[in-house]
Amino acid sequence: MKSYNELTKQGKIRRLRQVVFKALEQYELSVEKVKFLTIATNTMFQVWEENGEKYVLRIYSEEETTLKENKAEMFWLDALKQDTTLKVVEPVKRADDEYISIISVPGVPKDRRCVLFKWVQGKPLENNLSAENYYKFGQTLAKLHTNATSLKPLPSDIQPKKWDKVFYYPDEPVVYNTPEYVHLFPPERIEVIDKVIERANDVFAGLFSNKDKQILIHGDLHFWNVHLYRGELIVIDFEDINLGYPVQDIAVTLMYGRERDGYKEWRRAFQEGYNSIRMWPVDGERTIETLMAARLVMFINYVARIDPSPLEYVERRTKNLEQYLKAFG
Repeated sequence: MKSYNELTKQGKIRRLRQVVFKALEQYELSVEKVKFLTIATNTMFQVWEENGEKYVLRIYSEEETTLKENKAEMFWLDALKQDTTLKVVEPVKRADDEYISIISVPGVPKDRRCVLFKWVQGKPLENNLSAENYYKFGQTLAKLHTNATSLKPLPSDIQPKKWDKVFYYPDEPVVYNTPEYVHLFPPERIEVIDKVIERANDVFAGLFSNKDKQILIHGDLHFWNVHLYRGELIVIDFEDINLGYPVQDIAVTLMYGRERDGYKEWRRAFQEGYNSIRMWPVDGERTIETLMAARLVMFINYVARIDPSPLEYVERRTKNLEQYLKAFG
C-alpha cells in the first residue's frame, strides 16, 4: 500500500472515503450515496439518505483546528439551536448523542475528526448583495453576539482560538520576512507589513485587556458563509470560532465587498440592522480598519505560502495596507 503522502489528489480522496463510511456507522442513517464535495483546509463529502435527506460530512484538517476548538464549535451550535430562532448550520448527533467522531483507518495517517451536518439550503449571500439583505445580516450577527453573551462561563472542556495577534494560528509559519520569500517581500514591503502589525498589536492589547467582555465570535462571517433561502439568512461554517470581541466579527464581515459598487450603502444597512438588536460596539473607524488590515497581513502571508503565483495578490493587498497606513497610521 502506498503511503498517503505519495498518493495523487484522487488517490487521497478514495482513501478518505473509507474514513467517511466508517464515520457514518456512528449514525442511525440509511445511506444511499456518498460523493466527494471539496478539499481545501478540510475535506467535505455529500451524503444522501435513501429517503432523500442530504448531509455534509466534514473531515477536519489536523493543521487548522484542535479537538477542543471543534467542541467549542459544537457547543455554540447546540446553544443556538436550543436558545434562539436563528438559522444556522446544524450538526447531527450520533447514536450515542455525541457530535464528533474520531476515526482511524489503514492507509490514512493520524486519527481524523469528523462531524456530520445537515445540508444547508439556498445560495451564498454573495449572489444577492443588497441593502435589505445586509440589514438582515447585521441583525443576524447581533443576535449571535447576544446569544454568545449569555453563555459565560464556558465549559472547561472547550478551548476556542483567540484572535489576539495577527498570526493567531498556533502553528502558522510566518514567512513574509524570511530570506526564502525575498522575491515577494522586498524591504519596503516588509516595512509596510511591520508597521501594520505594530498598530494591530496595540489594538489587540487594548481589546484583550478587558477579559470580562470576551465572548464567542464566529471569526469568519463573510457573505460566502451565509446562505439566503426564501428570504432568510442561514449562517454556516463556525469552524473558526474565536474567543474575542464583537468588533472583531464586524471587522471580518465588513472587510468583504469593499471594492464593489453599493458597498457604502450595504455597510450602512448592516450597522442599522445590528443597532436594531443591540448597541453597535465600535467607537470610531480606527479599530475596525486596523483589524481589517491585520487580517489582510495574515492573508498575504498565507497566500505567499500556498499559492503557486502569489505576486499579484501580494502586490494588490500591500497597496491596501499602504492606504490604511495613510488614512489611519
